[in-house]
Amino acid sequence: MSAAMSLHADLLASLQAIARVQLVARLQDDRLNFPQSNELHVFIPDLHLITAARRVEGGYQYGTNHPALLLAVVKSLRALQLAAAPAGDVVVYQIGDLFDLWRQVDGLDPNANAASAIQNDQASLVAALRDPDLNAQFLLGNHDYDLYRFPNFDAWQRSFILAPSVMLLHGDVFDWVEKLPDELQNLVLYLFTASHPAGTADLEKLRPVNNQQRAGRKFRNFIQNQVAAPTGHWREAGEDGGNWNVQVAGTAPAEMLLYLDAARQKCGEANRQFGSRLGMAVIGHTHQARIAVHDSGDEFFALMDCGAWIENCCTADDPTPLPNAQIAALGANEARIYQLAPLG
Repeated sequence: MSAAMSLHADLLASLQAIARVQLVARLQDDRLNFPQSNELHVFIPDLHLITAARRVEGGYQYGTNHPALLLAVVKSLRALQLAAAPAGDVVVYQIGDLFDLWRQVDGLDPNANAASAIQNDQASLVAALRDPDLNAQFLLGNHDYDLYRFPNFDAWQRSFILAPSVMLLHGDVFDWVEKLPDELQNLVLYLFTASHPAGTADLEKLRPVNNQQRAGRKFRNFIQNQVAAPTGHWREAGEDGGNWNVQVAGTAPAEMLLYLDAARQKCGEANRQFGSRLGMAVIGHTHQARIAVHDSGDEFFALMDCGAWIENCCTADDPTPLPNAQIAALGANEARIYQLAPLG
């Protein structure tokens, strides 16, 4: 049984048993207003699964990175979850773009054959992610947005509120906000509230906006980033605490602050309209792992971008591209992002 105060340590130990683990970023701050020490929320970012045959046929440069390690990570999270109970609660989320329907087929497959084909081709990983004991929660990303139309996926959401202070969403909505028609602006704001989970009618209204992002792109040479995404300075993972590699607005380079202001503004609008207390957003989508904060003294807001398991990243110490393989966790007013690599 896990001690409630050590869930971050338990996760790190379970990861180090199967992978080389480096710390990308850590933020410890009581202003996160997420103090629950007996809960750990773990985030698996974009995987972009397609079939092996389709990757060859489509000429795609990128497949999902380190698939054997990824499967081991998911299984280790299940074991961690079972070991932590009942004293602790480990909740696992896959935060969108699990499947890449855009690369699997050209246009929507009305019979869901694309999703079925990917599931069959990636059977072990999908089964592990959907294991009832793991009870993972799934978000819809832009590349698998249309899953809501199909049985077995129609319960997936566009956002979650982790009470009292955290907004969890894929992140593609921040690509939309400047382009949305006025009549859809308020619908997007409802995605930032616990009182209005997006239903099928809402998702249908937003679907054309999502599809505009495709705009005839083939995604052969890149999906999000044409070059390795900058992630700042990493270090070996340990339990020595303290903040690490936190990007602070006003001093950090602009490329490390992507979507920080957009997330802060949308959460602020939701707080004013709905009386919520959102002070942090957790996203994927950009394939750029980082923690960024706005800290003006009277206002504190944090963005944790969990990265991806596709495309590449680089550090401030070394521009050599490395395969994205990140996992993030939040609990006890502490957020961490790890980069993983196979042992040996």
